[in-house]
Amino acid sequence: MKDSKRKEIEKWIETWEKSGSALDRVKLNELRAGGYYSKNQMLLDKMLQYAFEHRELRLSSGLIEQQKKFIQELKIPCND
Repeated sequence: MKDSKRKEIEKWIETWEKSGSALDRVKLNELRAGGYYSKNQMLLDKMLQYAFEHRELRLSSGLIEQQKKFIQELKIPCND
């Protein structure tokens, strides 16, 4: 890779890292603002109500199944 292209990519990476940090600070400040929850309470209530009404009973978190898939991908023998 040419030196100029590498420097350009490094500059973009640095720019995105800085903007990501700045956006994180903005979001945190929004969440900490005094009226955030009172302004958004109706929306939050609707989201929670939807999640409650569409919940499913799960007997597993899926973690074991996920680990089995990872093991299969690595072709490590699994004790079932």
